[in-house]
Amino acid sequence: MRDSQKRVKGRVSYSKRRSPASWIWAFVLFAAVVFAGYSLYCWRYVETATVPFPSGEEGAAVKVAKNLGERENVKPEDMKGEKTEAKNRIAIVIDDMGYNLSALDEILQIDAPITVSILPHLTHSVTVAQKANRAGREVILHLPMEPDGYPEKRPGSGALLLRMDRDEIIDQLEEDIMDVPHISGVNNHMGSKFMEDEEKVKIVLKQLKGRGLFFLDSLTTKNSKGIQVAREIGLRHVGRDIFLDNDCDFKETLDILNRIAEKQDKWNTLVIIGHPHESTIRAIREAVPVFRDRQIHIVPLSGLIQ
Repeated sequence: MRDSQKRVKGRVSYSKRRSPASWIWAFVLFAAVVFAGYSLYCWRYVETATVPFPSGEEGAAVKVAKNLGERENVKPEDMKGEKTEAKNRIAIVIDDMGYNLSALDEILQIDAPITVSILPHLTHSVTVAQKANRAGREVILHLPMEPDGYPEKRPGSGALLLRMDRDEIIDQLEEDIMDVPHISGVNNHMGSKFMEDEEKVKIVLKQLKGRGLFFLDSLTTKNSKGIQVAREIGLRHVGRDIFLDNDCDFKETLDILNRIAEKQDKWNTLVIIGHPHESTIRAIREAVPVFRDRQIHIVPLSGLIQ
């Protein structure tokens, strides 16, 4: 009995001696898991494209600066989504909303009319839409569509897929629209494959027109038919200009916003898409006073719709 008690005491004593190191390793392991999960989210669930940026190995901020510089010789009336009567208007759209409420709370604390794009059929999709609407923020549906790499890369519940026929697409679209209240428009979630199919896109956009909704083409593929079809059928629309947070990095995201402000004489309007990362929300919060000082106006997305 005494030998057993000694062994127990010995184990307790040994455990106490190694406890600090164990806690350090546990913390390191936890941080690594969190970072890996966050990186996986950025890679797997956020489909972006560098359209209209040039290809290559440049950083996103450099691409923004080059893109805005290249627009210097373009006539304002020829620039997508731009109106010469009011310069320096920006719409900021935050995609992938509906997973939780904390991100929305942080966004609503920013003194700017940021547009909220909500995925259907998530735990908090309806609540996020209702809360954003009560706060006076514009709400749009973030419509899941088939991406390149499907089914390994999954767009989530309610996705429109190329294998669907016309009736299946309409039924799924209506179900998605009904799941997110208070929407004034729609933009595509992923969809790098679906948006290249002109006939499928036409089915979707005709339904949106019939419901009085506008369309934001997220431009996740350079071969998207969204703008072309919207013009053909007379649907109110606009195209994304900049993806804000391809790398989920605060410094780079803030650098992009600062470069946009510095290049304000090169553009009239911009549509910017970001995601509810802590780094993105923080960067936007810091950029808002800079925009305001330079008389750059953040407006709801509908304010830039053609």
